Amino acid sequence: MTNKRRTPQEWQHIIEAQQASDFTIAEFCQQHALNPSTFYLQRKKLAALSLPPSNSDWLPFENQVHHEQVSRQWQIVLTLPNGVVLNMSTDR
Repeated sequence: MTNKRRTPQEWQHIIEAQQASDFTIAEFCQQHALNPSTFYLQRKKLAALSLPPSNSDWLPFENQVHHEQVSRQWQIVLTLPNGVVLNMSTDR
């Protein structure tokens, strides 16, 4: 396997070529002398670059909440399959 440095554009082309092929990633990498670990890493990096910022469309939480005093009390008990119990309540 070669140790050639590739640009993000080259990796994008390689990843698209694998997706368009009928080969698994392992088969594709073997045929193109690529390290599968490097292929997965570069695919992950490109996916992260193409995502919008994680909170770009979100309003700050405080802008969505009406700041009123609520006197109601509540309690939630969540029992998970592994036996963990999560208790949440308003302790006022």
